[in-house]
Parts: sequence; structure tokens; C-alpha cells
Amino acid sequence: MRPFPVLLLVSFLPGAAFASGPRHFGSAEFRYVGIAQLRAMDGFSVPALEGAAQDKIGELHLLAQCSKSRVFGYADTEAQAAEALAMWSRILSEAGIRPGQASFKDGMYILPYEAPGGFEVREFTAEPRQFKPKDEGSLRENMGMALAELNKRNIPVVASFVVDVQDVLLPTYSIYYLVEADGNEDHETQVRLLKAGDEIDFDILAQAGVDIIQKPDAWLMVYIGKQVGFLSRIARTQEEAERKLKERAQELSGMGKAVIGSRVGVLSEPYEDYKYFVNIYFYQ
Repeated sequence: MRPFPVLLLVSFLPGAAFASGPRHFGSAEFRYVGIAQLRAMDGFSVPALEGAAQDKIGELHLLAQCSKSRVFGYADTEAQAAEALAMWSRILSEAGIRPGQASFKDGMYILPYEAPGGFEVREFTAEPRQFKPKDEGSLRENMGMALAELNKRNIPVVASFVVDVQDVLLPTYSIYYLVEADGNEDHETQVRLLKAGDEIDFDILAQAGVDIIQKPDAWLMVYIGKQVGFLSRIARTQEEAERKLKERAQELSGMGKAVIGSRVGVLSEPYEDYKYFVNIYFYQ
């Protein structure tokens, strides 16, 4: 245990494409704006995208992010924005999701959408330390694992890509999938990362029911579920540590967060006169 206090409220920003197959929510009544309609929007000249589904993203402008009922990204030119909008309109449409009125302003493109049944798209981008560095086979194997775990839980996958944007990001992968939307995204069943400042108490989290799918390192965890937060404190005595644990647990409860586990222990390397640590885990 490192002798420094850490406070992390951890979110999330996860083989071939559609490795587990895209799930579709389309119906006869559910129509969408297609490529032809997009071509006429906002003065964009949207290119047709032919051929097989894209397996790898090598340009940053094609890498979309997700927020409430929209996908968005960044582009340097209208041509780049149009290319990205065409690609993502097709991906959404093929998953039975209806793209809306696209826009591009100040370097950002936005594509709102409507999905049936209160679902929304979320994305998981993997931490490169989940797999061997500079090893695409290991990367794809890890992506396949994540896709399989989503499939086990009946979480519909919209798209998945190897992401290899040289000089910008380390090689990784992104998975786009559907969740039942909640007004607070922290409460949604998402694929998430917990990157703690020190060793994670995996046993505490497992006993609390956290759905862990990978433990790539002592400080790194991949899981599916509500957002887990982590807070660490240090203390001079056992009594002080217990007091800090009680105080912080009460504060978190007052903020509407649920404590799911904690640990008080002895620092492996005392810091000045601090000898104890407190780890607290909670749902955001």
C-alpha cells in the first residue's frame, strides 16, 4: 500500500467487427433516416460507404463517443464529418436505431438517434494494459472476451472496432452496445474500468456482488454494472483510521452514494508517522 492519500471517482470513456454479431431491435414500424436523407442534410456531401463492415478505425474523426441519445466526434473538415456521419448512420440503422438530424459545428459532429424500448448506445474503450503491448492478437483476444461477456449477459452489441490511431492513442479497441437508459448513467449496467491508485481489494468487491470480468493488474479492474467509486485515506493510528472510515462513510451516504465495502490495514511503507490506510468502495 502506497503511503499517499488517493481520491478516485472512477467512471468510464471496451476479433473482428461484430465478433459476436450485432443485435437488432428493428421492426416493421420502426423507420430511419438513411444515407440518401443524410446526403441532403446541412449541406454535407455524404459519401456512400460500400462493402464489408469496417473492422479497424485508423482515423480519429471516425471514433465516436456516446452521450444521451446521440453519438458525437471531432473532425477537422466537413468532409471528415460527413464521412463519420455516413458511417455511424449506417451502423445505427443496421442495428434498428433511427438516426436523427445531424450537425457539424466548431469541429464537432453530432448525430442524435432514437432507439426502441428506452435503450441508448454506450461505448467502452479498453485500457491498453488489458492486453499485451504491440500485440494485435492479444488485443483481439481481449476484445473477444469482452464481447463474449456482453453476450452472456444479453447486452446487445451495436459495433466493435480495433482502434489504431497512430501518434494519438495506443492501440486499443472500442465496443458500442445498448443499455436500458437511466437518468443517471452511473446507475446503468455498463462495461467499466476501475483504475485505483493502489491495489484493489478484489475480494471485497466480489463479495459485494460486483460483476468483475477481468483483473489485468493489481490496480486495474474491468467490470459490468453500476459505477464503482474508490476512496483511500491514511491515518496515524488504528483508532484514527476507524474514525476516518466512519466519517467518510457517513459523508458518502449523505451524498446519496452506497458504501459496498471497506478495509483498514497497515501501510507496507509508513509515510512519516502515518502507519494505516483506509480503502472505501461505493456505488456512485
